[in-house]
Amino acid sequence: MVTVYTIAYNESALIQFMIDHYRSRFPDCRIILYDNMSTDNTVKIALGSDCEIIPFDTNNQMSDRRHMDIKNNCWKDAKTDWVLMCDADELLDINEEQLKAEENSRTSIIKPEAYNMVNMKDNFNIASIKYGVRDPNYDKCCLFNKKFIKEINYGAGAHKCDPIGTVAYNINTYKLYHYKLINENYTIEKLKTTVARLSPENIKNGWLCYSLFPYQETREIEEIRSIYADDRKNAIKLR
Repeated sequence: MVTVYTIAYNESALIQFMIDHYRSRFPDCRIILYDNMSTDNTVKIALGSDCEIIPFDTNNQMSDRRHMDIKNNCWKDAKTDWVLMCDADELLDINEEQLKAEENSRTSIIKPEAYNMVNMKDNFNIASIKYGVRDPNYDKCCLFNKKFIKEINYGAGAHKCDPIGTVAYNINTYKLYHYKLINENYTIEKLKTTVARLSPENIKNGWLCYSLFPYQETREIEEIRSIYADDRKNAIKLR
């Protein structure tokens, strides 16, 4: 019923968690991973779970332009009507039965309510993360029916889109769990890596870290630690 597409670079910490999430909701889903030349076990893990890998090379640069091109076009030859475009840390909480109900109601795009998931403990147990903070900036239209949507027109980070076709949004509410605050030191190190890889076009256009961190990219490490503390105070139980 659904084809899942994701883009990854060194996502070995999260990729299996993401795969298991979607396979539990759509057991027969085809998962296609566009890999930006990962140097960790991302590809090995994905292949071990029967995912398809399509490598793409950006000369070790984080290029939102290339990401936009992939996200706006890769789904057009999908064998299913429904296509789901997500990052490796984005888990849309909808299942096959719910999606069929939306389809019967002539829904063509699912726009969820997004929450930044935050680890309430100083560990690396991703499955135990149950709390999150509401973030409307991540209400991404990540699931849509290509029988009705001919162009999705994502912008940088796919936070916004300008769909062309018969646009009808979901009648029920679904959550998108955004697993960014899974471990404080891990988040900081990943932020450093992504900043170091930013393409000149990303820097010129201000496309800085949109795909990595849900806050302004120029914050100092001390401020990131403060964000963790604040989000732990404000987080609500979701799962």
